[in-house]
Amino acid sequence: MKILIAEDDPAPRQFLETALSQMGYEVWTAEDGLTAREIVEKEKISFVIADWLMPGMDGPHLCRALRRQEGDGYVYFILVTARDGTEDVIEGFNAGADDYLTKPFVLEELESRVRAGERVLKLEATLRAANENLITLNKRLEELVRIDPLLGIGNRRSFHEVIEKSHDRSCRYRHSYGVIMCDIDFFKAYNDTYGHIRGDHILQKVAGAIKESARTSDEVFRYGGEEIVVILPDQHLETTMTAANRIHRAIAALDIEHKNSPFGRVTISCGVAVFDRDCNDQKWSTVVERADQALYRAKKAGRNRADF
Repeated sequence: MKILIAEDDPAPRQFLETALSQMGYEVWTAEDGLTAREIVEKEKISFVIADWLMPGMDGPHLCRALRRQEGDGYVYFILVTARDGTEDVIEGFNAGADDYLTKPFVLEELESRVRAGERVLKLEATLRAANENLITLNKRLEELVRIDPLLGIGNRRSFHEVIEKSHDRSCRYRHSYGVIMCDIDFFKAYNDTYGHIRGDHILQKVAGAIKESARTSDEVFRYGGEEIVVILPDQHLETTMTAANRIHRAIAALDIEHKNSPFGRVTISCGVAVFDRDCNDQKWSTVVERADQALYRAKKAGRNRADF
């Protein structure tokens, strides 16, 4: 572990440097507070022993400066002073010091206080690592709450959150966006014929194909059952229909057998709706409802097609 000694008097500085080196620490030295602060920043030192009185920047001011700039890790600070009055000790602690040493030094006391500081730093590092792991886990949990476990795409909750934000943004900046509601044709018949395990596998393949055919900016969600919905930012009706037809071709290219479908293969129907830049009190739920109605028309017209 690195320890910085900030002391303008050569004799106590040499004593501390020798003693700490013999204890196994990597010792750095500075003759004033300003130099000490620069070394702490450059060398990422987390343990400082500083004299109270120094030219340029004294010990308490150095401590306050280090406390203000603490980022990735804590700096343990021992203030050295010839003062041992209660008011002086309180002043040192109020400056942010963790401990203090009085001159002349007692070697055993020096070692015990330094070892105690080292334990504090190790505990702080352990807690910081645990906290970082907890933050990572919480982020992962937040992601999992919004992901459909079978298909690996956003779930309905996530869809509602994203489309609400997309709708608000489109109203604010007068941008359009498209919604494509997709449904696997005769999916219940597929499950009845091939079983639910294969049905789940087909859902995964279809979802993957839809995601592959989408743009990077598009977002794909499981709306429910065999329904998958796509949000397409900054798209109008023509480009959204083009995207729906691209999805339709991607599913056809999978060439998955479906004996109980009149098409003999797994197909999908798509319903398209577009928010047309002029809000007019139109809610995002209205856009989704229009996509759902378009999907119904596609099914009624014979399935295996896209409608708007």
